[in-house]
Amino acid sequence: MTSNIARLVPSTTGTTASLVEPLEPVSTSASQLGELAEAAGSLRYQTKKAAETTTELHKNLLFHDWQLRTNQRGRLAPKTLLEQIADLGFAWRDVARMIGVSVPAVQKWRRAGGVTGENRRRLASLLAMCDLIMEKYMIQEAASWFEMPISASAPVTPIDLYSDGHPDLVLEHANGHSDAEQILTAYDPEWREQYRSSFEVYLDHDGEMSIRPKDA
Repeated sequence: MTSNIARLVPSTTGTTASLVEPLEPVSTSASQLGELAEAAGSLRYQTKKAAETTTELHKNLLFHDWQLRTNQRGRLAPKTLLEQIADLGFAWRDVARMIGVSVPAVQKWRRAGGVTGENRRRLASLLAMCDLIMEKYMIQEAASWFEMPISASAPVTPIDLYSDGHPDLVLEHANGHSDAEQILTAYDPEWREQYRSSFEVYLDHDGEMSIRPKDA
């Protein structure tokens, strides 16, 4: 009977020894974790580089698509280009700004023509940009979209981006692959300082949102 019980009860000495002796498996696990961490780090680096390469490829393809559309639009007469831009709802002051000329110049083109080849391409490029973002990214009322600030944090619009020579950022904003802050930083690294407000919005005692100086 005693011998049967002894066989059922595990040895205390054996259990204690098992807690002290297995150093090798711990060492092996640490080594494996190190290898896994190294492999994960390598994969993370490769993924980052692949993402960067893919992003650059996407931007290049969009640019070439835009240029192809520009060439196709450029077949139209300048007066037709202006009419179709106007049909989209753009104000002439905004058209003039994005093309890089004065408002009287645009008005003269509408009346009497005289558009240079370079300005004809600029008109075609603007119309092609609208074609692209409306077709690929389902943007409705392109003119209104161009006027809308890309973020509540700064009054920068796609018109600003396009006028200042950043059509690539207009496309990035349209396709949604970059958030507003990334686009603003690419456009103006100092935008936070430039547009920083001295006021803040807060919840007042009556439960309504109010505005006050930040140092109040």
